[in-house]
Amino acid sequence: MRKEDKMMSKKMNKKAVTLVEVMIAMLLFAIVLAVGYAMLNRTFVSLERQKQSLDTLHEARDFLMIVERDLREMISVEELDTVFKGDLFDEQNALMYKLVIIVPSRDGNSTQKVTYTYEGPELHAELPNTTKVLYRQVDGGVKKALITKQMNYLKIWGTDGTIFRNREADESLDHYQKYLGPHYYHPSNSFEGGLRSLEKIKGVEVQLCMHELLDSDKKPIKDRTFVTRIYSRVLNSKYE
Repeated sequence: MRKEDKMMSKKMNKKAVTLVEVMIAMLLFAIVLAVGYAMLNRTFVSLERQKQSLDTLHEARDFLMIVERDLREMISVEELDTVFKGDLFDEQNALMYKLVIIVPSRDGNSTQKVTYTYEGPELHAELPNTTKVLYRQVDGGVKKALITKQMNYLKIWGTDGTIFRNREADESLDHYQKYLGPHYYHPSNSFEGGLRSLEKIKGVEVQLCMHELLDSDKKPIKDRTFVTRIYSRVLNSKYE
């Protein structure tokens, strides 16, 4: 082989090796870029979910703090507009539309009316492009929104102030319902001695369900439920 041919062959081999190195480098760069993008995207998704969860906790906490304060000071229930079902554990039972109570005024020299109202789809249904909002208004004051997003449902029950026992391990649901039934307000409570009068309501049970996490299509993937029973100090002074 001539000297010129050998030199040409060496140059071509050197160029070929360089091209392979470039392709390997580009492949490694693409892998690093893909991994970095995946990690960054996962971080953004995690941050968004944390924000959703914090929004849920923030609104739920503020609402529960306010409603518990009002109900502990409650003098009477003037109106309770909810879904009333014969079955206490019916999924739609106690879905709240309006609650009106009387509480002492801030100066303690008079009383004032506090109204909670729900605005949104019927039966708190999940419908596209709709919102569920819960308002609070003191008589003569501004109507303020307490919950503006991510609410699933709100249930309100009036009770006679009884502090309920927990369901026994071997107790049937039907038997437990018969124990609870007379103590929950229902305009036509069918239980003997059942609570049928608003004037006899001494406590209120609140169940708030919020969407804690939503997917990329804004559909709920995780809910969080808050349950509390509040007994009026005025109407249940024996427990103070």
